Amino acid sequence: MSESGWNTIDSDAGVFTELVEKLQIQNVEINDLYAIDTDSLRSLDPLYGVIFLFKYGKVDRDHAQDGNKPLTGQYDPSYQDKGIFFANQTIQNACATQAVLNVLFNKDELDLGPELANFKAFVTGFDSEMIGDTISNSELIRSVHNSFSAPNSLILDSEKKPEDHDDKNDGLFHFVGYLRTNGHIYELDGLKSYPIKHTACESNDQFYEKLPLVIQERISKYDMSELRFSLLGITNNKLQASRELGDVEGINIELNKREMWKKENELRRHDYTGLIVELLKSVSRNSTDDEWQALLNDARKKGQLDLLETYAKRGMK
Repeated sequence: MSESGWNTIDSDAGVFTELVEKLQIQNVEINDLYAIDTDSLRSLDPLYGVIFLFKYGKVDRDHAQDGNKPLTGQYDPSYQDKGIFFANQTIQNACATQAVLNVLFNKDELDLGPELANFKAFVTGFDSEMIGDTISNSELIRSVHNSFSAPNSLILDSEKKPEDHDDKNDGLFHFVGYLRTNGHIYELDGLKSYPIKHTACESNDQFYEKLPLVIQERISKYDMSELRFSLLGITNNKLQASRELGDVEGINIELNKREMWKKENELRRHDYTGLIVELLKSVSRNSTDDEWQALLNDARKKGQLDLLETYAKRGMK
């Protein structure tokens, strides 16, 4: 296993919250957003930014090949003069953590903790590609990012993406960040050349009102059948806020939520390979070739064919 490998991580509030806590960022939490509307955004106030996950498909590749221009909004090449932090994604599978850092490093009111504060100071003045390289080579950031999957499920950065993609089945997803800074809504996409400036936005209230329109405009660029989007809100620590207010009901809600996150993250780290192998051995041991083929056909219908064929080729049958 390569020391420099980065694995994919889930678009999950519990994963991202534990990630920022392990990076020692203070009083920050990530929450699921189930609707892209003003009331949903305002309910998480203060909202420092959002992480948008989408299926990277044909429309994205077409724009990338056409001067890498953004789908919506306009590039801001002078972003460094405005003090905007922006890192390019220079290694595969790092986009989730980089999207979070791109947002949080632009929020001066936040306490990034000693490690990331020193990191930000070190890379200040670097160009976006060099910052991306520095993030990719950070042992702290990489190890925290990689801590949410079982060891054997790592996908190495040396593995190449397929050149030809089936828009429905290639499974390539991408994270970008949106935030309010310098009087506008900005989109920070590590695969783009510069930060992308959207509509003018002077306050948090305007951010909650205008961001849904910005994201909906982005979604409208995709095929009407494409529904694979998710949104996470970067907020203050709601458990800490409830404790400061003495809100007993809120404290209980937050404690239950965090207990659920803890259990789910523990499951993510568990290696089920041995269990899967033994189950396949058990299922196939007393099966004829015809019965085994029938199982494969049934698995194809359930979207599990790749898993079964992989182990069949390894002699598990």
